[in-house]
Amino acid sequence: MESRLNRIIKTFTFRLGLVYVGLFSLSVILLFGFIYTFAMNYLQVQITDAIRLKYSYLLEEYKQTGSSGVEARIKDQIAEDSDNNEIYLLVNQKLEKITGNLNEWPLNATREGSFEKEGFWIRFHIEGNHEQPGGIEVKAVTVPLSKWRSILVGLSLQSNERIEQTIVQTFWASLLVTLIMAFIGATVMTRSVMRRINVINRSAGTIMHGNLSARIPFTIGGDEFDDLSANLNQMLDKIEMLLGSLSQFANNIAHDLRSPLNRIINRLDAALRNMEEDNPARKMVEKNIHEMEELVGTFNSILKISELEANTEFRTFEACDLQRVIDNLVELYEPYAAEKDIILANTIRTPLVIYGEKNLLTQAFANLLDNAMKFSMKGGTVTVGYETTTDTTTVTIADHGAGIPTQFHNKVFEKFFRLEQSRNTKGNGLGLSLVAAIARIHNATISLRDNKPGIVVALTFPQSANT
Repeated sequence: MESRLNRIIKTFTFRLGLVYVGLFSLSVILLFGFIYTFAMNYLQVQITDAIRLKYSYLLEEYKQTGSSGVEARIKDQIAEDSDNNEIYLLVNQKLEKITGNLNEWPLNATREGSFEKEGFWIRFHIEGNHEQPGGIEVKAVTVPLSKWRSILVGLSLQSNERIEQTIVQTFWASLLVTLIMAFIGATVMTRSVMRRINVINRSAGTIMHGNLSARIPFTIGGDEFDDLSANLNQMLDKIEMLLGSLSQFANNIAHDLRSPLNRIINRLDAALRNMEEDNPARKMVEKNIHEMEELVGTFNSILKISELEANTEFRTFEACDLQRVIDNLVELYEPYAAEKDIILANTIRTPLVIYGEKNLLTQAFANLLDNAMKFSMKGGTVTVGYETTTDTTTVTIADHGAGIPTQFHNKVFEKFFRLEQSRNTKGNGLGLSLVAAIARIHNATISLRDNKPGIVVALTFPQSANT
């Protein structure tokens, strides 16, 4: 059986929720992309301005006190830098270190542009700790102070890297939380919508099973589902009224015609008893009585089907053994089968107890057996069998007659439908319609499949028989 989660995932509401999840996730990605770009650009500008400012202090010191003043100032700056982010190096014309916290001039540095007249912006890496095996990236400026002195002033970018790492981690954590919360939200929203839809579906199922007076309940919210329920209820009121009028019209016709037909049959029957055996009109009267009885039977079938389809009263089902019902019917039809030289085989050898109305079930199986033998060839076989699962009980009736074309498998359950359009064969086209109506009363399904040759009629009840 399909799980509740699988049913939720397959719903349109859940798929629509996932679309919103995707759109919301995209908005989170775009938002963090903007934050990341803005933050990185802002930090780069801050670092550039800080390097310019530190260089300007050292240049001013060099102009006032010369090389010795710059050396002293660099040492003070290094001492005051508690985070070890500032990089200084003062070298001679041979690029030999005079002072600073960088061991040597970065000859393999990457140039990024010019700085003032003769200087350059550069990037390079210095040795890091065990947490930074790739080294620490440094952005700096290199400027010749004079013919004999050059200076490097820079800042490490490890704080930028930490901020960048924090933003990235926050992004992934936020995206994960967004996806989880959005998925939960989509599930909750889907369950809420499905709960309302299931109320409508249950009401529709009750109506489809014959209780035309059932209506879709409302909630106290007065939302769009209540508007839909109100419109559907108005439509059902109209349909119930039209069906009631049509059913009453058909029933009135059947009742009104059945009574005079019965009176005519009684008068003809009385006249027949007073006729001599050799009277030439006797055969005509017998034929008229027979055809009128068939017509009365047709009206009785119409009334019975109308009663079953209306199903206005709640039926109380009781335990019914299908094996016993089939045994009685097979015993009843055996003389008819022998007369037609048909083998009637019953393979049900175990009790099949379900809940239903015994009289209706007897009538349904009687109609199926009657059809099977009516259309079976001489010397053919009609077999009654069964199939059971953990949830269903199926009774099958198979014959080896002419069969029913696949395109007509559903149409044969319609009222008055007959494969033989000329209608020369005895019958009124209501037998299978009556079986289908009885099946609906029991929430059962009726299906046809090819028996090659012939047809197999399967009546499946949604309950497991006690075997």
